[in-house]
Amino acid sequence: MPKGYWINHVEEIVDQEAFGRYITKWNALVERGEAKMIAIGPVAKTQIGKVEIQFAAVVEFETFEKAMSFKSHPDYVDALKELGDDETLVVKRTSCVVSG
Repeated sequence: MPKGYWINHVEEIVDQEAFGRYITKWNALVERGEAKMIAIGPVAKTQIGKVEIQFAAVVEFETFEKAMSFKSHPDYVDALKELGDDETLVVKRTSCVVSG
């Protein structure tokens, strides 16, 4: 069964405090083993594209199905609440799910 991955690009953190609360809850999920951080950090260079990406992360899940459904995991839903009803007021980002 293939693993699943989230690939995340952060263009801008608008509200550092709210995003920090989200990250604290996200890190607790990682520490519990719900997901594994493969790579995370500031982007050294945007090679293709007009949007400058500040940070990027690759997250590994045990299965592709878990990666696809994790956004509805109760503890992740709780973390997302830190971003409010309009996430773009806290962070501008993209996220995609891929099978690996």
